[in-house]
Amino acid sequence: MPSSSSSSPFVLPAQASSGFHNATAYDQHRPSYPPAILSAFLSRLNIAAAPGAHVLELGAGTGKFTVLLATRDEGYEIVAVEPHAQMRAGLRAKQLRNVAVTEGDAEHVPLEAAWADACVAAQVRGSVAAGMRCGVTNWRG
Repeated sequence: MPSSSSSSPFVLPAQASSGFHNATAYDQHRPSYPPAILSAFLSRLNIAAAPGAHVLELGAGTGKFTVLLATRDEGYEIVAVEPHAQMRAGLRAKQLRNVAVTEGDAEHVPLEAAWADACVAAQVRGSVAAGMRCGVTNWRG
């Protein structure tokens, strides 16, 4: 997997930092995603039947979506990027196969261009800072 170094520091907004301080409760009570929706979504990304596809997940949180990706038969190689330390710790504790968990955000993605076959961001809209740019527009090369 690519290295998890980032060339530029990022700052987690205070609202996000305090809003997700109890990552364990978040993980226990937040619902997962329906399997049929997941399959349709991955089909639209052209990775539903792509063994070993590289997936970049932005705002991975505690891994609600990451778990679903990591347990699929395709054996995806996943880089899960999460800016919140407690959320990252919750995801790392799950010790998911083929998942590298790293600190970052949409503007500070610790990967080289064209690494990912797909980029996903499951339910992070409310957590994205106003005016934030997304650095993944050209990941497919």
